[in-house]
Amino acid sequence: MLLDIKIKNFLIALPVMLSGCGLIYTNVRTPYGYHTATPIDVKAQDDDSLVTGESCNKSLLYLVAWGNGGYAAAVEHALSGRQNMILYDVRSDLKVQAYLFGLYTKTCTVITGRLGRP
Repeated sequence: MLLDIKIKNFLIALPVMLSGCGLIYTNVRTPYGYHTATPIDVKAQDDDSLVTGESCNKSLLYLVAWGNGGYAAAVEHALSGRQNMILYDVRSDLKVQAYLFGLYTKTCTVITGRLGRP
C-alpha cells in the first residue's frame, strides 16, 4: 500500500519536474519583438497583396525542443520568392498545439502583412 502511494505521487510529480527542462537537448528561438513598416514608410497601393508566413518550435516528451519560432523566420517565409519587396502593416499571432498533456507541443508564430515596394 505504501509503495503504491509513493509510485502514484512520483507519477503525479514527474511532469511537473520535467516541464520545460530540456534535459537532453534544447534549441529554440522565441519571438519577443519586431518593428514593422507602416503604409507611410513604403509605396503602398490599394492592390497590395496580403501574405502569411509561419515559423514553429516543437518539443517532445518534455526532453527535446527544436525550431525557430521567431518573427524574423516567419517574415522570411512570408517573403520567400519575392525579391525587392517589404512587408508592412504586419500583425502576428501565436498558435499552439499540444497533445497528450504536452508530451508533443508545436508553437508557431504566424505573421500576416501586406507586400509593398520600399
